[in-house]
Amino acid sequence: MDFKHQVSDSFYKKLEAEMNKRIHACTNNRNFTTAFGNAMEAHLKQLRFHKRITMRWLRQNDLPNKDEISAISVRIVDYEGKLDLLDESIYKMSKRQHENQTKLKMIRESWETLLSVLEVEAREIHDGKLKSLELELLDLKNLFDTDYSNLEEKNNGEKN
Repeated sequence: MDFKHQVSDSFYKKLEAEMNKRIHACTNNRNFTTAFGNAMEAHLKQLRFHKRITMRWLRQNDLPNKDEISAISVRIVDYEGKLDLLDESIYKMSKRQHENQTKLKMIRESWETLLSVLEVEAREIHDGKLKSLELELLDLKNLFDTDYSNLEEKNNGEKN
């Protein structure tokens, strides 16, 4: 199989070389080069003419030309990139906001727990102070009662 491939490959290379020689022989002269140059110039002249007509028609119909469409395409690509960055930023901010809300909820719950503990302690302290104040007042009353009764006894004893 390799042999057949080499034979057909060499055959096509020889055929290509022969065709290139014939083409070169026909085109390698001044008349062909001049005629080809003239044809190319005529073609370019037609292209310029069609381009001018096309540009004039586009301006008259208030339509964008190739350069304007290209500029718009570049802007669209730039804006898509900026939009992607904004989308990513919004996603990150949303994620951070969710995390912060979770932390804030935990803090509020711990504050509520702490507040209830402090309220209980404050109530206990207040109740304890009231009790001790009541006891002190009772002691003071008993002291006055005792002093008053002693004073009355003295006064009664002096009168008699």
